[in-house]
Amino acid sequence: MIAGIGLLGPEEGLGAEFADLLAADPILRAEVAAFDVDALAFRAMSERFVDELKSGRAHPVQPSLMKYAATELHKRRHELRMALGGTATLEWESERTAFGIPAREWLRTKGNSIEGGTSEVQLGIIAKRLLNLPGA
Repeated sequence: MIAGIGLLGPEEGLGAEFADLLAADPILRAEVAAFDVDALAFRAMSERFVDELKSGRAHPVQPSLMKYAATELHKRRHELRMALGGTATLEWESERTAFGIPAREWLRTKGNSIEGGTSEVQLGIIAKRLLNLPGA
């Protein structure tokens, strides 16, 4: 799941991808900018996690934290893509939307938050491990 969140190169992001659509909507532009910052922060967190894992210093809660963050970021990305594309992105079978790819990918994100433990379950695991509660 983490690899599939669609992080782009360092100079790219949703803002660069949809720059022409963002000029007219300052609220959506701010939401996309916040997403791009969060995506870069996730990338930095991922790199740090890998380094800590290789050196044997990784905290046991980190995999759950990464899973939760990746899932939520992935859902936000597709919610924003749907908002940017407008109602046309809801088309299920048209050439304009490559036969519904945006809508299908957006709907798929809902399953991602359930598979392997819902986001709420992941938050419970994170809390238990950080607080050293029984059953962690």
